[in-house]
Amino acid sequence: MNIGLLGYGKMGREIEAVAKQRAHIVSATADVETDLGEVKTLFEQCDSLIDFSVASAVPEHVRFAADMQKPIVIGTTGWQDHLEQVRKMVDEAGITAVISSNFSLGVNLFISLVERASKLLGPFDGFDCAVLEQHHNQKADAPSGTAIAIGNSILENFQGKKKLRIGLPEGRIQKEELQINSIRVGSEFGTHSVFFDSENDRIELTHASKGRRGFALGAVIAAEWAVGKKGFFLFRDILSEL
Repeated sequence: MNIGLLGYGKMGREIEAVAKQRAHIVSATADVETDLGEVKTLFEQCDSLIDFSVASAVPEHVRFAADMQKPIVIGTTGWQDHLEQVRKMVDEAGITAVISSNFSLGVNLFISLVERASKLLGPFDGFDCAVLEQHHNQKADAPSGTAIAIGNSILENFQGKKKLRIGLPEGRIQKEELQINSIRVGSEFGTHSVFFDSENDRIELTHASKGRRGFALGAVIAAEWAVGKKGFFLFRDILSEL
């Protein structure tokens, strides 16, 4: 495959290394300062595009992919306010988009475990749950997109939890609220923990990332899968097929 990278920072270079290991060619790259019109000819030669750029650039990049009829994998976070706009562009153009706040295979399988645990423990009144995420002190957003995805998966499966509570509450937390808290410290790459707690038991599920390679591998696998498909997909939805 020829792959085009929209965003060529640390993640972009990691994706390039993984792509080469899987016998692909990165034939076009662009960053936030690139005039896409000037590099369009290079991107037209690509079979699939991967976006790890900035949130504000996502709609433009999807429009760019739609104009060229290319599938696009979006690993950028923080652009959810544009979700319906992006979905509409994908559907109208008849292209493929695969999105995720985290393309790590381990994280996505971890969320499936959290969903299963939530279904098992939710019916018991004595159990409560919460989410804690830890990242390095240069991370711009809090909580992480992955923590929000984990929280939403709990809301869908844990009986009695109805809404997210981000950060420390003022006063007592409501029973139907699911607290998500964040720690920013040093060079911590990324750890997400879910706690299920009762008067008699404490169950903790934790996923710790070891580096960017896992995210890059998932994105490249998604780009491979997207060729020849049509539609708007969450990465987790295609894991069973992968």
